[in-house]
Amino acid sequence: MIETTKREHRFAASAVLAVGGAALALATWRSGDGGFAVALAVFYAIAAIVAWFWAGGSGDVAALLRAGGDERQQSIDLRATAYAGSAATAFSLAAAVVQAARGGDAFPYTFICAVGGAAYILAVALLRGRS
Repeated sequence: MIETTKREHRFAASAVLAVGGAALALATWRSGDGGFAVALAVFYAIAAIVAWFWAGGSGDVAALLRAGGDERQQSIDLRATAYAGSAATAFSLAAAVVQAARGGDAFPYTFICAVGGAAYILAVALLRGRS
């Protein structure tokens, strides 16, 4: 078995930040908000650089930024992802209720909840079959 080094996966978080940030900045530019698009591009470029340097260090966060880590670090990542998903779902549900109460369109928020629920059901079904 070949052991991976810090450098081999150091780009993982940086690449996601750079590509995602560039896509968001380009979409914002296309919508006509050039100033905000430039600010987004600068922000995500700085975030990608910071993630690159941080991933080269040691510690739990650095290991997770490299998309690696030991079992304890991966457990921390799994729980943090679950908390983040729960927070996003709770926010989307609350926003849908507020939008509906105001007589607005709650579809974007209910759609996010539906996608999250479907992804959860699919993940449970797939992971249950593995064990």
